[in-house]
Amino acid sequence: MTRPALIPLACIAAATSAGAADYLTLIAKPTAEYPAWKQVGTKLAAIHQGSCEAWDGTEAGLAATLKKHQPRYLAIIAKPETFDAPTVRAINRATRQADDDPWTDCRWGLITGNTAADALRLVETRKPLVIERALATTGIDLGLVDSALVLSDGGKGGLTRKAPGGKPENGKWSDTTDPGGTVTLFADFWDKSDPQLLVTSSHATQFNLEMPFGLGLIASHGGKFHVLTMQQREKFARFLGGAMFTGKVDELGKWIDSTHAPTLKASNGTPRVWVASGNCLIGDAKKTGESMVATALSTSGFRQFVGYVVPTWFGRGGWGVSGLWQGSKGGLSLSEAFYLNQQGLIDETIRRFPGAEKVVFDSDDIETGLKNDRKFLEGLHGLEQGGMKIEKDTVGLIHDRDVVAFWGDPLWDARFDAKRMPHPIESVWSKNGSDLTLTLTARSDYDGGYPLWLPERVEKPTLKLPKGSSIDALAADDFLLIRKLTLKAGETVVVKIGKATPSAKS
Repeated sequence: MTRPALIPLACIAAATSAGAADYLTLIAKPTAEYPAWKQVGTKLAAIHQGSCEAWDGTEAGLAATLKKHQPRYLAIIAKPETFDAPTVRAINRATRQADDDPWTDCRWGLITGNTAADALRLVETRKPLVIERALATTGIDLGLVDSALVLSDGGKGGLTRKAPGGKPENGKWSDTTDPGGTVTLFADFWDKSDPQLLVTSSHATQFNLEMPFGLGLIASHGGKFHVLTMQQREKFARFLGGAMFTGKVDELGKWIDSTHAPTLKASNGTPRVWVASGNCLIGDAKKTGESMVATALSTSGFRQFVGYVVPTWFGRGGWGVSGLWQGSKGGLSLSEAFYLNQQGLIDETIRRFPGAEKVVFDSDDIETGLKNDRKFLEGLHGLEQGGMKIEKDTVGLIHDRDVVAFWGDPLWDARFDAKRMPHPIESVWSKNGSDLTLTLTARSDYDGGYPLWLPERVEKPTLKLPKGSSIDALAADDFLLIRKLTLKAGETVVVKIGKATPSAKS
């Protein structure tokens, strides 16, 4: 897809720690019947001093459990065979049903692996990740990392390298030195530089990541990522049946084996995160351990993964996370960026298209949804009857709200080094009586958004802004969404959130 222009939103989140009622671990049935998998759930609950229960796999069952426990953090553990696109959409919807407001009621993550040991390795990773090395098939802010390789999705064969401690240098792929395509460069950087961050765009499915302009691809099979050349791409495409994978997974695997293609080096223990900003389908496990996400989490070192479970066309769900996270310059963890991007999306929907936040998209692609998703079509028709003109943004905001998955422990911390490129705004939380106080100081002129995850839950908060302030902001139970903040260098503003008393469930 074409990458839209992004306006970075920056934020700094206070450190948080979960308590017994803060963190809920759910093990999906029938995964919960296996002792080794049950151990994954009990281990994660113990790490966060939380609780562990079984989940019946339904949206209604999850919504009821969340209403009962009111957690701030939720992890759902299951074998890959449990997770598919409809399940992810249902989880997104259920996590907004714990109370009566429109916001997502907890930071959540999905945990899986091809074996229980794979999943356990994921949850036992506790040391925070400060990202230094990146590999990307789309543009990223290279000032945030020490070294990187970026394969351009804006010009065929274009690339940028940043050596450790050096400056970015532009280059060009050569079919003479790398006749298989830029995938050779991708694989070489992966194997030799051990990247901690992968940011991707271009074509993808649940079983492959294509290099920009079709210059090779990475395919998932047998717990490994196979490196296929651009000459092998056409044969691979026969299994896809178009943008959506319609082939047989077993036959695809047999063909990949027949190529004897090299594979990316397996994880050596380096924790990684993957943000699939603009890829179709790649965040969908498709109920199989052969999927990209299952291989990424099982054998390739990835501890968190953000990706669409449907073909992407609007982009706010994926590019929004990437822009918000990078724009925070180390102020936000990836989990916080995912959560806050969702709230920003919902807020924009309510403000621009009131009532559209209640419309549900529940199809595997937008074309099918606009033809056969009865509830979706009835919802859009209802908005039209109320006098609303249905625009691309109306449909896009509804669509992207529930079609992106976050894989991994939502309380594991992965972020950029905040000292590398200090953000223009310095923020400090404090507590004054029953109020949470946020002091914002501008290191340099700033004009933009500034969402934050609250250091503690606040039930039905009241927002107190300075007299005469032009700040446009919204406070909810778990976050502060500053839509517009304008400060000159050296200026300070103090924002207070009232009723800062933890609820009985937080």
